[in-house]
Amino acid sequence: MRYSMENASMKVEVESLGAELKSVLGKKSNIEYMWCSNPEYYKRSAPNLFPIVGSLKDGVYHYQGKTYKMGQHGYVRDVEWKVEKKDENTLVFTHQSDDTTKEKYPFDYEMELIYHMNGNRLEITWNIKNTGKEKMYFSCGFHPCFSCPVHGEADKSGYGYDMHMNGNVICRDFDVEYGLALNSKSELKLENGFAAFTKDFFDNGAYVIENNQTHEVSLRDPEGKNYLNVYFPEAPLFGLWSAEKKNAPYAAIEPWFGRCDKEDFNGSLEEREWGHVLAQGACFQAAYTIEIAGED
Repeated sequence: MRYSMENASMKVEVESLGAELKSVLGKKSNIEYMWCSNPEYYKRSAPNLFPIVGSLKDGVYHYQGKTYKMGQHGYVRDVEWKVEKKDENTLVFTHQSDDTTKEKYPFDYEMELIYHMNGNRLEITWNIKNTGKEKMYFSCGFHPCFSCPVHGEADKSGYGYDMHMNGNVICRDFDVEYGLALNSKSELKLENGFAAFTKDFFDNGAYVIENNQTHEVSLRDPEGKNYLNVYFPEAPLFGLWSAEKKNAPYAAIEPWFGRCDKEDFNGSLEEREWGHVLAQGACFQAAYTIEIAGED
């Protein structure tokens, strides 16, 4: 079921399946800022990723002598969440472990996803609590995909990412076929902090950017205006992505608290890079903010 809320700047819609953000409509511009989930390119708009981000090597992980299968990005994006609260500015969705989830992921947890409008900003907060009796190992992340172009152009050539940083970006190389990180790294060259889209910009897959290189990325139009800003002050890494070899009309900015396995990883769940651990009763919070420029 889809739930909505609106203020003077925006109208927001969130689907209870996956607690997925589906629409951010600018009230002044009438621009739809979220990708429309056209399956020709990508059937989702902003999936929430848990208990892994990206892919596992061979599609499995190992924990306490057992092997568990899990698909890319985990499973909470495909479960029905409960609407716990709805008012004029806030939507709160909740999900908790059960017998079905424990077949895939043997931990007890509770979580809530909060969508809160604050003027022309949408603040998204994910609270995760370990309700079990043992340490809980996990990763999580956000995968919002944004409309690009937004002014009726034929494609997104001339648009691009403003990284809000000096120098160039160091990216972890990525194996598109297997969805795994490589041991090598490459440099994404920026011009005054800007990476311009070309038709082949995403042909080699996602840009995996580690080590807190920036905590703000904007989408810029061909006139040089940043029309959408994404802030992720606590995320240590992030991804930039659009469908490979399709010049698709969207671009993702993905704050991550975890990452796919490396191509040569042979460890256990506890040893996965960029993973997190929660003690019994402990909580973890992940958050990011979408700001739509010109709608304030």
